Amino acid sequence: MSWIKKLNLKYIPTHKILLILVLVYFFVFGVFMAYTAGQPDQGPHQYFSKRFSETWGFPEEDMEVGYYIVTGQPYLYYWLNGAITKIYEFIFPNTPPIRTVILWRLFSVLLSMFTVYYSYKLAKKVTGNPYAGVLAAFFLSNTLMFVFVSGAVNYDNLMNLAAMAAIYHLVNVYKGENFVKQTALTGTWVIIGSLTKEQFLLLTLIIFISWIYYVIRNFRSLKLSFTKTNILVVSIFVVFLALFIGLYGVNLIRYSRTTPICLQIKDPENCGGFVNRREFYSPFSLRVFWFQRDNTTNFIQYAQQFWFFKMAESIWGIISHNTFVPLLSVALHTLLTFWGFINLVRYWKPQDKIANLLIFILLAYSAYIFRMNFRNEVNYSFQHFGISGRYLSPVYGVLFTLMIHYFLKIKSTLLQKVTLTLSIMLYFSGGLWMYVSRYAERFVHWRFYQ
Repeated sequence: MSWIKKLNLKYIPTHKILLILVLVYFFVFGVFMAYTAGQPDQGPHQYFSKRFSETWGFPEEDMEVGYYIVTGQPYLYYWLNGAITKIYEFIFPNTPPIRTVILWRLFSVLLSMFTVYYSYKLAKKVTGNPYAGVLAAFFLSNTLMFVFVSGAVNYDNLMNLAAMAAIYHLVNVYKGENFVKQTALTGTWVIIGSLTKEQFLLLTLIIFISWIYYVIRNFRSLKLSFTKTNILVVSIFVVFLALFIGLYGVNLIRYSRTTPICLQIKDPENCGGFVNRREFYSPFSLRVFWFQRDNTTNFIQYAQQFWFFKMAESIWGIISHNTFVPLLSVALHTLLTFWGFINLVRYWKPQDKIANLLIFILLAYSAYIFRMNFRNEVNYSFQHFGISGRYLSPVYGVLFTLMIHYFLKIKSTLLQKVTLTLSIMLYFSGGLWMYVSRYAERFVHWRFYQ
């Protein structure tokens, strides 16, 4: 116990104590969600995790099982789950203390806890204020849909971590820090995200464009240093780059797609996914859409009357196999976000290159998700399949960082303090407190028994 006596809290910065409390707070909330059911796509994620637990490499394709295909698919999250399972079963061969599916869920919580940590690092780096970083971490820790999915077997959790880490290291590049190291770390995390979920490829493109822009603008001032640390980090990046090419490069050559579809791997009778959607399917056609524009929801009307509201409901509420949308809380969170936008417009300056970078990433990625959603709506007769705020989860931290960054620029000290105080109260009451206070009414019925 001598080390405890030597520990003097006076020498530990307050913001680090607060950060630790926020991380513990999130982990507890995440564990609650790990024992809560209703998260999206649990069947496929558990199937793939189980298949990868059968081998240290890649499992053989089961040609008789449904529309699930292993061949040519992003695999990193499932491979990690499989590795954890094999180690766990080696340690506890007979009577494991918890079920494997719970182990996978707790691993997801751990991944998301690191996402919360990187949101702290990002906001701290952008604002130069460590307490702003703690506040961003607290916001993310109380975002219902984020925490809900964090307690699930879901590849979104590793993708979100990769996105937050990659954006943080890209900001370091823009800050002029060790170019070689920060570039390699950015690239490594980008590839981790790409090996986890195909959707990440769009964010990969956005980050690459941002990096190229910085290099072109600052080419003459770039310093390439190859210390031992930099060589190690670059070597790790090269290994991941080989894995990236091994997946997507091979797929493009073999299947002419980034990932193959089921019909390229299995017989038609084993490729019956989403059969409930087929009756609504009508392929997107700009020609047909133009001549039927008066009979079809146009994209501006769709965004104003549906999409923005649906995104808000499924970020600060829960919309999945189980649904919980606290309308007052969602409305207040939306107003707070709008207040952040007003302050962005009021205090934005063209020379603020870091804020401009984050704005570009947020807008570009959100525009992609909107386009993806709207195209699916037109294809499936506006049946609202797959419309959820969780698809924006890779940029939640960017949104919160920008909000806090511009809240701190409010010139009125009183108004700034009121804004920050109400923000903390709102996120707590709409997060863990919402879960606890409504547990007996709602969440007790969502208990996870599998």
